[in-house]
Amino acid sequence: MSSKKIKVAHLVNYLSPAGKEVGIVKLLNGLNENLFEPFLIVFDRVFDSLNLNTSKTEVIELNKKEGNDPLLIFKLAKILRQKQIDILHSHSWGTLVEGVLGAKLARVPVIIHGEHGTFHKDRKRILVQRILFNLTDQLLSVSDLLADDISRTIGVKREKIVAILNGVDVSKFKPDLEKRAKYRSQLLTNNQTVLIGTVGRPMKVKNHQLMIRALAELKKRNIKAKFVIIGDTPKYSLIDDLKTLTGSLNLNDDVQFLSYQQDIPGYLNAFDIFVLSSLSEGCSNVIQEAMATGLPIVASNVGGNPELIEHGKDGLLFTSNSVEALTEALKYLIENPEQAKKLGQNALRKARTKFSLPVMIQNYENIYLKWIQQ
Repeated sequence: MSSKKIKVAHLVNYLSPAGKEVGIVKLLNGLNENLFEPFLIVFDRVFDSLNLNTSKTEVIELNKKEGNDPLLIFKLAKILRQKQIDILHSHSWGTLVEGVLGAKLARVPVIIHGEHGTFHKDRKRILVQRILFNLTDQLLSVSDLLADDISRTIGVKREKIVAILNGVDVSKFKPDLEKRAKYRSQLLTNNQTVLIGTVGRPMKVKNHQLMIRALAELKKRNIKAKFVIIGDTPKYSLIDDLKTLTGSLNLNDDVQFLSYQQDIPGYLNAFDIFVLSSLSEGCSNVIQEAMATGLPIVASNVGGNPELIEHGKDGLLFTSNSVEALTEALKYLIENPEQAKKLGQNALRKARTKFSLPVMIQNYENIYLKWIQQ
């Protein structure tokens, strides 16, 4: 292999606080500087840098037009040629078409595409994905369950897809009694109140409305708890709809909506229970972060969640989109605090032993080196 650094370009639609983008930034920040020269090409724009180390990774914003931009493929190809990119790594549907075609046009030696959870299953886009997936050298997914689903639905060989679980920085996400006291005092007037929280963009796939309806059910049963929903998105936000639902259920005093917060580890420490009610997930960064914080977790039984959580051992899984199932899971943890504590302790142990960030980064580096050395 040449002593020249390997130039790897990652593609995203826009950079803002979201699981996929956070995971990409963790990877870029962690890549071996002696081997790799990373680039991040943003089709739209950067709304939040997510603590990306820009002295290490060059960021290029293309400022694409709203909707389809027919010139985007050519703009991308020009940049890939100018920067002499060795590996193009596109992510999800939003960068698949332009990424693969732009890389082919620029004659990039290696094309890799990664899927992070939700992929399209309508007939037209299945065909597009099948064609483009087969034009790549390597497909990646963030869980084995997702890889199985892609292979079965799209019709690509399962052996072409390598699953790499996301990693969590356990030096950053960990139990912290000082932060717990600080943020609980900010969020609660009564420190004895059970605080249930989530972190995620207020978008349809995150299904926050299910959490709000479950809280209403708990209230009907005279079980007291408060919800905190952290996160926002610069596009397609449902925050106003969620606030309207909260008001209609007379829960304005019981639900707090916070925009994206810098100190997510601090807020996680304030929670007693963490909930993820998503309709679809790949390998949830925020579940891993909650596990590393030692929280009991209730998550929908979708996507890669069962690969992270063993039901009844280090968390609880509930039937997706079922208010009754989520309500019962929360009720159980609130009424059985010792069992909740045990689930949190087991989750913490698993996060520290199985979801190491250095292992995730090494797995990606191994894939890059494998294709460059061929």
